Amino acid sequence: MSVEKDKAASSAAALASQWKLESGIGFLLRLLEAKYDGLYQSVTQQTDISPRQFGVLMALIQQGPMTPSALAERISCDRNTISEMLKRMTARRLISKKSHPGDRRSIEVQITAKGTNALMAVVPAAARLQDLMLAPLSQDDRAHFLRCMLVIATSSPPDADT
Repeated sequence: MSVEKDKAASSAAALASQWKLESGIGFLLRLLEAKYDGLYQSVTQQTDISPRQFGVLMALIQQGPMTPSALAERISCDRNTISEMLKRMTARRLISKKSHPGDRRSIEVQITAKGTNALMAVVPAAARLQDLMLAPLSQDDRAHFLRCMLVIATSSPPDADT
């Protein structure tokens, strides 16, 4: 092994031995996601609308009909995932698709009456879920925590090579 590789291995070993798993953002995000997913099922007491589908329906109710691309961008979802999700939601008649009025080659997705009813049945529980997730924090800390999460989530990724 070269001297440089020895140093890198030694440095990595030292970093690994000092690493606090509970301080790692990936570890904490997985813990929060697991907690949220578990609470989502128990608080909403339904399995008809997943958290991502909730986001789709909420975006459509707030912004009206959207192209799948605009919807994917709005809820931060890749195009393949949104495509599959929209197929399932269309089959369940939570949403419908129609030709885009400005571009006949494109489609728009809109929420249906069934989708609106399903969403409205879940909204109070979703609000309660957010309160439960943030309950350990003071009101000021809640607002700060959410702002920090938004900044991280919406920032451009730094160059990983530097």
